[in-house]
Amino acid sequence: MRVRVPVALITLTLTLTLSALSAAPALAQSDDDGVGVGVLGGITRTTVQPEENPFSFNTDGGGGWMAGIWFGGNRNGRVGVMGEANWVVKKFTVDESEQELRYVEIPVLLRVNAGSLDRNKPSLYLIGGPVFDIQVKAIEDGESVDDVYEGLDIGAMAGVGFEAARIGIEGRYSWGLRSVLATDAALAAGFGTTRLNTLQVLLKIRFN
Repeated sequence: MRVRVPVALITLTLTLTLSALSAAPALAQSDDDGVGVGVLGGITRTTVQPEENPFSFNTDGGGGWMAGIWFGGNRNGRVGVMGEANWVVKKFTVDESEQELRYVEIPVLLRVNAGSLDRNKPSLYLIGGPVFDIQVKAIEDGESVDDVYEGLDIGAMAGVGFEAARIGIEGRYSWGLRSVLATDAALAAGFGTTRLNTLQVLLKIRFN
């Protein structure tokens, strides 16, 4: 049976995200408010990392897409905390069968700004932190396989971005820390420990 994500776990994740963002002003090194709000969109490239593959399934990565909103970051300070709420589609193949996983993704990222602290001038920044993927739908060759994939994936994310005139380009990578194929249905089908790693390339727009 598919492992459902408890409402309490989702609530805890959102609470931790909001708590981290509320701490951002304490990290600021500027008197001006640097908390930003904006939108993002981009492409994804997911690769499969099977640590246990007793039936020698062939796996291959695939491209997907994502879109969402972001907030925080302390653009006018050197260090800040940034959160996001994204819709992410991850695609890959298993034995030539196309897999598509749809997630609500919530990263909570530490952001370190370099360059100008003026929001209208160029700045390079680094990001890193945990990311929580809450599964909404799992599809194999057009058919639902919600009972095969885990309802929650947790990963570690790191990346680099460049922002100028409130428009940014960002590249980042997430490493899955949990097996996405640990449900009873997946184990019965012969799948072993399998993690997903994902590359994301984004365009970001700041509203303020």
